[in-house]
This record gives sequence, structure tokens and C-alpha cells, in this order.
Amino acid sequence: MSFVYILVFLFCLAVAMASIWISHQSIQTYNTNFHRNYFYYLITFYAFAFYGIWAQILMRTLLSFMDTDMGIIIMVANFLPLLGIPFLCISWIMLVRMGYSLVEIPINKRVSYFHAIFFVGLIPLAWGLYILFFQNDWLMGRQLAHAEIGLILFVELASLTLLSGVVLHYSKKYKAAKRKVFKLFILLMALAFFIRGALVLFLFSDIWWVAPIILFYFLSNFIPLLYLKLNSDVVFIPVYAGIPNTEKKEMLFKEYRITKREREIVDAICEGKTNQQIADELFISLQTVKDHTHRIYSKIGINSRMKLVQLLSKNTF
Repeated sequence: MSFVYILVFLFCLAVAMASIWISHQSIQTYNTNFHRNYFYYLITFYAFAFYGIWAQILMRTLLSFMDTDMGIIIMVANFLPLLGIPFLCISWIMLVRMGYSLVEIPINKRVSYFHAIFFVGLIPLAWGLYILFFQNDWLMGRQLAHAEIGLILFVELASLTLLSGVVLHYSKKYKAAKRKVFKLFILLMALAFFIRGALVLFLFSDIWWVAPIILFYFLSNFIPLLYLKLNSDVVFIPVYAGIPNTEKKEMLFKEYRITKREREIVDAICEGKTNQQIADELFISLQTVKDHTHRIYSKIGINSRMKLVQLLSKNTF
């Protein structure tokens, strides 16, 4: 059993690191407010997942080895996720901001303030009501755990509903291809939420179920991210050099021995063309463009479009 949990923990760590890395690379490629909001959302989501889930499991294990009274173990395990609530509050705020930034609509300050006050005020209110109804054993048993799960799912659903409403309402101004990506992304985000909601119902079942449940909980947010990563060129414009510095470009080509084909790709990147557009223009495959781009970055010693653009222009958009 210990080996299974260690293995699942490593997989969860790999999923979290991969998600954050992909999100960070997207910022380097597109440099939009949406990608920054998404990046912070993922960081805080996984921070809570590790703190609220894995820290609880670790604490239960340590206290069990110390022959601690079962009542104390349950009380500590129930209280730990509450300390991770700040991470969740930030993730919920980022979730709402994602909706506005995805369709490039300035977020209304009143909505932003109301949202923040709602999250900050809801936690102590729910806590007070819980104590009122369970005065005798408000830190014991499964009542607190169920209350925590219910509160988290309710607020996350409210945030996701607001995100979906904003995106679906304001995406009408975009072309059909972009709207399709928006809708599928929202659908995958909603599906991820319902998967998490369904999985937590089994957290109190047989212990063998808990490990895969945790893994699927971590994977739920990776699927929408991967879908958006594969379709980003349909929705977003990569960073580009507004006024490329010809002298800098020629010096870079000469110093790093950039080939003729690689120069064509650098020029296309400076113009803000996507990998698919470059492939179509040069009559080569998408994978060939990616291979050339990787070699260009390796030669220069960089790892993103943004850094290449910054090398060639003072004006980055």
C-alpha cells in the first residue's frame, strides 16, 4: 500500500510540474493576460491539492506511527485542508479573470471586488454556521470533511459558471474556428470540475480507491490545458517583433551560424506567424518547423519566442 501511494504521489508531482511548465511556456510564446491568469490558477490549484490532500495523508500516517489517539488524528486531518483555503481563493479569482482575459474584456472592478469579498466572507460565514449546527463535535468525524468539500465545490462551481457565462457571451464577436476552441475549452474545464466533484464522493470509501482518485483529481486540470496548448495557434497571436533590428538580426545569424532555412523561420517568427502558418508558407511539415525552431533556440541559448523577439527588437507586443 505504501508503494502504491509513493508511486501515485510521484505521478501527481509529474502532472503538476508538466502543467505548470506547459503553462509557463505558453506565457513565453503568447504573453497574454489570459496565459498569466491560467498560470497562477494552476499553481494555486496544485498548491492546494498537495497541501490539502497529500499533507493530510502524510500527517495521518505520521500520527498513526506515533500511536496518536484516533480522535486527534481525525481532528488534525479535518483541519489541515482549511489552512489551504487561501490557495483556493486565489485560484477561484484567477478562474474568473481567465474568462474576461480569454475574450479580451476588461474585468469590471465592481465584479472583481464583489468576487473577492464573496470568497473572503463566505469562509468564516460557513465556518460559523457549521459550528452552530455541530456544537458538540465540530472538529470531529466526517461532518467537517463533508462541509469542507461541499463549500469548495459550491464556490468553484460559481466561479466556473461566471467564467463560462463571460466567455460564451462575448465570444460571439470572434470567428467560428476560435469560438469552437473557446467552447470546447470551457466544456473540458466543466468536465474536469464534475470529475473532481464525483471523485471526492469516494474519498471515504475503501482505502484502495483513494490513490487512483487523487491521481485523477490531479489529471482533471491537465486535459483542458493540453487541449488549449494544441489549439493555441487558432486562438492566440504569438509575440512578434514590431520593428525588427536588421543589424541585430544579421549579427545573430552570423554569430550563431543560422542556416538559410532557419533564417526564414526567424523572420516568420518576428512577423508573429504561428508554427502552422510557417509550415504552410515554407511548404514543410509542422514537425519540421518545430525541429528547426528547437535548433535555433539551442544555438542561441534561449528557450522561447519571447526571448528571441527580445533579442531582435526593443518593441515587443
